[in-house]
Amino acid sequence: MVHFVLGYPLQSWYTALVWLTMVTTVGYLMVSTWRFYSFKDIDFGSRHPFRLIILLGALVALVFVFSQKVLFAVALLYTFSGVFWRLQWIFRRRGAAPPPTPKEASQTS
Repeated sequence: MVHFVLGYPLQSWYTALVWLTMVTTVGYLMVSTWRFYSFKDIDFGSRHPFRLIILLGALVALVFVFSQKVLFAVALLYTFSGVFWRLQWIFRRRGAAPPPTPKEASQTS
């Protein structure tokens, strides 16, 4: 937050309330059991990681030139991606049929 507002104090109460809400939400997500993408499966040893190198180079250049907005956007995208995957998991789980009871399972075997 300090980097995003150039180190100046927040001037309005509603801006402070928005930041408080975001910090509280991120704090909850840090201690929750919600899973976020860890980037462990990115293979830098593959034969042609050209697109990945170009993408990472562009991201570094954008962070260097527009650090406030890009870092904030990356943080928001990462946070929303974790929430999106959690909600997708919840709705996918609801649509599935419940598992059979042990009695029903033993009768079909």
